[in-house]
Amino acid sequence: MEIKNICIIGMGFIGTTLAAVLAEAGFCVFGIERDEEKLELLRQAKPHFHENGLPEVLSEQLNKNLFVFNKIPDNRSIDAFIISVATPINMETKKPDLSYVESAVKDILLHLKEGQLIMLRSTVPVGTTRNVVFPMLQEKCKNINLSFCPERTVEGRALEELKNLPQIIGGLNEESAKLSAKIFSQITPAVVRTSSLEVAEIIKLINNSFRDFNFAFANQTALICKSLGLDTNEVIEAANFGYNRSNVLCPGFVSSGKAGFVGGVCLEKDPHILASSSNADASLIRAARDLNEGLIEHVFQRATTHLKENKISTDEARIFISGFAFKGYPETDDMRGSPTLRLLDFFKKGGIKKIYGHDFVVKQENIEKLGVEVCQIEDGFKTADVLIFMNNHKKYNDISIVNLVKSMKECSLLFDGWQLFSDKIKDININYESIGFRKDKRKT
Repeated sequence: MEIKNICIIGMGFIGTTLAAVLAEAGFCVFGIERDEEKLELLRQAKPHFHENGLPEVLSEQLNKNLFVFNKIPDNRSIDAFIISVATPINMETKKPDLSYVESAVKDILLHLKEGQLIMLRSTVPVGTTRNVVFPMLQEKCKNINLSFCPERTVEGRALEELKNLPQIIGGLNEESAKLSAKIFSQITPAVVRTSSLEVAEIIKLINNSFRDFNFAFANQTALICKSLGLDTNEVIEAANFGYNRSNVLCPGFVSSGKAGFVGGVCLEKDPHILASSSNADASLIRAARDLNEGLIEHVFQRATTHLKENKISTDEARIFISGFAFKGYPETDDMRGSPTLRLLDFFKKGGIKKIYGHDFVVKQENIEKLGVEVCQIEDGFKTADVLIFMNNHKKYNDISIVNLVKSMKECSLLFDGWQLFSDKIKDININYESIGFRKDKRKT
């Protein structure tokens, strides 16, 4: 069977980037997006999120090899369906919500024909493709080609990674795996075929849970060192140097790697999805997630303690936060799973009313919707009682941090979550903290 026409259900980050790359490779791609606001932007070749290089590809491919609709078109021949809808978790129960996947399958059923390929790309608990999707499809057709092929790209480099990363393929049967491999072999030099749907499903969950655990270990180490008055960077860099059995991440930009606030829609939910996939003890995975989530309360507590020590009331306190996207590098405007949003909740519940914000990529109106007044970094340094830097955008390297800290108010606190400025301001007399370091202003 030749695959030429592909229909992608869900044109979010996963679906839109894949649609763009497949269209570039010569496939005829139909992208389905129900959200009318997002759909209208796509019709203008404007993605509803920031992704390097994506607007250019959309402009080139729209109405050439890529067509967007609000529902699956009736008058088009479709060889394969790819489901790339969201699978959020309930923040109270930490259980995944599969309703979007089930809705997408129901839409496909109206157009399903014998021999078509259905590929699930959304992140799901192990067993979902076989036990949820497969029975629904069998209601309509018996000859089904079904696969699970996880998305593993990083936001900010998605187009590049789709063309270079090995693609994982798990098929219901041999024909399903072959057809899926035919698609991905047109865009990437390597595919990895797994022995089952379940192996493919768990790989994505393990990839992100492993990253989450490594970040948690680094952040736990940083908190321990901070409590002992030790410089975390010195400790970890010395521990790693020339010792191949140790590769602990350091907070911030350092040679041995980086850790800091851990956010994003994948790391926020994938460890919980992995933990919920079986009845085995997943306490280690859950503990890592709890620790990374707990860093936000640590920052809040340090900020409020500083205000109390300096007799600054919550009514008068001015908080400046820079970095609303969940990460700064590679740059994105995605605030889903952003640690900053959880920090905002803490401040608002704590009675803080004057909160000012800045981000290099997130649009001003999206920050203002959060009840935050947008201002420039320079104004934040001059007026804030607590300044908090929440992501690691490369443009922070370009600001004149020495001059800015000199403009800070006498008793202000700079909380540098990624140790972006630690080397540059180490000899300046200010209140400075990070996840793994604290320096109180010297009394004169």
